[in-house]
Amino acid sequence: MKQFLIWDDFATYRGEGFSTHRHSHFYIQISLPDSGSVELRTSDGDWKKYRAVCIPSGVSHEMRCAEGNLTLLYLDPLTTGFQLFYDRSLVANHTAFEVGDLFTEETKHRIGEILKLQSTKVRTLLLEIINKDFIHHTSRRLDIRIQKSIQNVELEDFSLPRLAKEASLSVERFRHLFREETGVPFSVYRLWLKTKKAVDYLANHPHLIDAAHEGGFADQSHFTRIFRRSFGVGPSDFTKKKEPFSAIFFSR
Repeated sequence: MKQFLIWDDFATYRGEGFSTHRHSHFYIQISLPDSGSVELRTSDGDWKKYRAVCIPSGVSHEMRCAEGNLTLLYLDPLTTGFQLFYDRSLVANHTAFEVGDLFTEETKHRIGEILKLQSTKVRTLLLEIINKDFIHHTSRRLDIRIQKSIQNVELEDFSLPRLAKEASLSVERFRHLFREETGVPFSVYRLWLKTKKAVDYLANHPHLIDAAHEGGFADQSHFTRIFRRSFGVGPSDFTKKKEPFSAIFFSR
């Protein structure tokens, strides 16, 4: 059984290893195979093996099926994953970096046991491990104007002119500050909010055209393209339940 646990700013996957087409997404992704390694293709076409691997937000990647079970952790780079592994960077042409020195066999076992709970406690317990055991750049804080813009955000109100006005900045200055502070273009973040809203809708409704409308996409085809670009698979792979899986959505 493939299991997804999904919060607003954090998500997990637990189940059999799988392969994806090249894609990129807003979340930071940490891939933890139970044994062996995960393979990711570098930008110049080579495959590289990792014992445990972190893929930064917005980096295009392609994953080869890992043998046995796999755990994936997804963290919002503006909140739960802010400045995580700030002291590490990508090697030229690589799409990820090794974190096996931090995610030891003992730590991976603890994470696996926590995921068996399938409850609201999972988010708290996993973030406690990450915040306690791994170094964050604690002296770095988002500009208060950017913090305010992403707190309790509602997609309908998340427009560049409105947020720039609230921050007493020009549109161009706010756009520049947002990217400078978060490392993510404003347009990319807003597209992610739309995608997430549509995906949340799919949790209880099977029709893609309604999910596309809920997220504010022009049509179903546009939503499908963005979903595939973000996750490496199409939304119909989930709604038609081609494989046994469960997805549990929690509110914060």
